[in-house]
Amino acid sequence: MIYKNFRLNIIIRVLCIVALALALAFVIVERPMFFALATLVVLLIVSVVSLIRYIDKSNKDLTHFLFSIRQGAFTESYTSGNRGKHYEQLSGALNDIVTEFSKLNLEKELHYQYLQTLNENISVAILSFDAAGKLMMMNPAAKKLLNHSPFSSLDDFKAIDATLYIAAKDIQPEQRKVIHVFIGEDQYQLSIQAKEIVLNGKPVRIILLQNLNHELEEKEIEAWHQLMRVLTHEIMNSVTPIASLTAAVESILKHPDGTRKNFGTLNEDHVDDIFSSLSTINSRSKGLMNFVKAYKAYAKPIHAQFESVDIREIVNRVAALLAAELQASNVQLIVNNPATTIETKTDIALMEQVLINLVKNAMDAVMHDGTGVITIDVRTKANRVTIAVADNGSGIDPEILPRIFVPFFTTKSNGSGIGLSLSRQIMKLHGGSIQVHLPENGSIFILEW
Repeated sequence: MIYKNFRLNIIIRVLCIVALALALAFVIVERPMFFALATLVVLLIVSVVSLIRYIDKSNKDLTHFLFSIRQGAFTESYTSGNRGKHYEQLSGALNDIVTEFSKLNLEKELHYQYLQTLNENISVAILSFDAAGKLMMMNPAAKKLLNHSPFSSLDDFKAIDATLYIAAKDIQPEQRKVIHVFIGEDQYQLSIQAKEIVLNGKPVRIILLQNLNHELEEKEIEAWHQLMRVLTHEIMNSVTPIASLTAAVESILKHPDGTRKNFGTLNEDHVDDIFSSLSTINSRSKGLMNFVKAYKAYAKPIHAQFESVDIREIVNRVAALLAAELQASNVQLIVNNPATTIETKTDIALMEQVLINLVKNAMDAVMHDGTGVITIDVRTKANRVTIAVADNGSGIDPEILPRIFVPFFTTKSNGSGIGLSLSRQIMKLHGGSIQVHLPENGSIFILEW
């Protein structure tokens, strides 16, 4: 409607100008009269000026409106100024647009304030760098953690800690590492991650640093409490019957007043009880000794010797080693290896140990009637190797799930309880992890490094 009124006014004014121009030409050619000629010239000039002023008035508000958008100022309001109904419609439309832009500008400001508050109060250190390694932004948590001034580029990490500099320089996007560094005189365990984004067409590298000391201390205390509960439980299971049976044997061999009995007075039942008790004491003592040996073996530091290997070879070798045992148990093992080579750095013996432990655990969990199936899936994702060992067994009780990686915790009558905890140690040596997922049926253990 606004456009139609504007176009109609322009057409009328142009037609007037054309008519006056034709009349002026006619007077000049046919009847040159000074008064008529002067009148037509004045009217023609007035019409041209009116057209120009009309167009200028129509464009003035639009120009001012566009300039306001460019400047980000949305406080102006527009009125028709008694210039007709179409100007009222134009002013209304401009005011509606200004209102919408004001809302968007307010939302943008609130969003910026939210991000700014989050950036200033979050405990994770955030640093962003441009393509040349120049520092673009550093939040308060980063300033507090690094405690280093001035800090203007990625190279300034060198003055803080060489390990931190290498990690920040070499870490790949979406990759996460845990490193040990010294910042000043304090030692830290830091989680470091990298993100890459494009801002105004230019790449920006974001480094995230998180101090894990407090969280690790809490988890370490919790782990020690769980370990002590397991150790206490295992030791008491052995010591209690030993103490009880020793007291029973002593009661057979002594009078109530504490003097020794004559062995000749013992009957066959007494002798049988003594030998039975000694046999049980011997068995429980050996069990306790085996437990101590297992603890000693677990506490011994593990040293990994990394070498480049196709991970598919390790998986195939484990499958071949356990083939006879799987067949005897009537359990099917399916290995899904990719067609291409997956070259990675690993300790072959330790990785085989982890896989053997997981497959054997899965064998204990599935049925041995021919329906038990174990699947090993090997994949790569973002330069990381992933091996998933899944079974269709009874799964893991959610109540004991938090304790399955606790050393010496086991639900098996003949288990040592160090298999999964040892596997976690081995994966940490590889800079990776072991996780467990519980689908509807069975369980899935995932190795990633």
